[in-house]
Amino acid sequence: MNLARLRLISRKFKSFATCVSSYLINRLFNNRPPSFTGPVNVVVFKLDNAGDVVLSSLVMPAVAEALGGGRIYYVVKKGLGPLLSQVDCVSGVIEVPGGLGHCSRVGADERKGLNISRRIIKKAMAELRPALIIDLRPTALGNYGALAARLYGARHRVTLDRIRLKENYGQGRKMKWKRHEAETFCAALEEAGILKRHGDYRSTLTFWKRPVGAPLSGKRYFLIQPGAVWEYKKWPERSYATLIDSLSALYPDLIFVLVGSGEESGVCSRVCEMTGRRARERVVDLAGKTTFAELLCLVGNADMVVANDSGVAHMAGAFGVRTVVFFGPSSPERFKPLSERQGNIKVFHHKLHCNPCDQHQCIEGPASYCLTRITPAEVVEVIRSIMGEGEDLEKKDNQPAQEHIASNV
Repeated sequence: MNLARLRLISRKFKSFATCVSSYLINRLFNNRPPSFTGPVNVVVFKLDNAGDVVLSSLVMPAVAEALGGGRIYYVVKKGLGPLLSQVDCVSGVIEVPGGLGHCSRVGADERKGLNISRRIIKKAMAELRPALIIDLRPTALGNYGALAARLYGARHRVTLDRIRLKENYGQGRKMKWKRHEAETFCAALEEAGILKRHGDYRSTLTFWKRPVGAPLSGKRYFLIQPGAVWEYKKWPERSYATLIDSLSALYPDLIFVLVGSGEESGVCSRVCEMTGRRARERVVDLAGKTTFAELLCLVGNADMVVANDSGVAHMAGAFGVRTVVFFGPSSPERFKPLSERQGNIKVFHHKLHCNPCDQHQCIEGPASYCLTRITPAEVVEVIRSIMGEGEDLEKKDNQPAQEHIASNV
């Protein structure tokens, strides 16, 4: 048994133990539908990656309204706070450096990160004294935060622990990869009596307003993110370079902006080097060079976003930007970007018998076989159908979005 497999087993065991602990802690709270007089403080734990934070943010305005103008405070990974600046009902953000399970980026000294995180959370609970805790991803830190909140008077808690246990080990296994994550959030909030039951969870969501500004001196551009948190979620770098070469010939007035974290700067640099000379002159590599606020502005003002299954794709969806997103190991039914104009989102996904997988390796080879099967030529054709080309581009921008459904999803 290889090391990757052992890590996967360990991760699943920790996830099970965390969900069980969360379920037991929940028994300390009042599980009847809450009834509050006047606005209350609500703390939302979403210790996850950027895309998951974006999806949860779409639900929170409905929660605040249901609670009579409740004040929402988020607990998120360090650095993700600016994402919540797009959500008017969020009154504050608490950023912590550790305790995030397989999504952790705390570095070598994880114990130190956990201790710092606990102190930050305990202080926040003492100051805020929330009436309600909403935990949208069971974690050890979330469990600690629930106990601290209960100590300071919180009486109600909404969690996903029972849903996750059913999805992984019980009757909900068939639905795990078919129900969208935002729908799961809504289901938990409806079950707790916070939200009213709706036939369509999308009617509960509130999408983001596009940011005001003209980045890059008002130039029009494709925004491209070739990186991802997981190696096996990346469409090949050579495919991105070929796509840029093809689009540069079709859209001579647009430039290509590469974005990503500092850790993804190497990927972006290699993609840039692989492009042809003429296309390379129109590529702007900003990986690791933007603040989160600048990245949001770039995403929200792009003509089109092309990205892997990542936080950038979810930001683009929330803004209503035309988006092409590549899915490999994970499930688009569960994690596809959501948009007020869902026709603006085009998902590429070649579903195989092994999908979805645990993305620690690919049984077909050193790269994700399901992603390598997506060709630049088919992506170009879809982009042309969405945007038009050349002289038709300006006219297309002023028309209502049309529905584009992937034939291979």
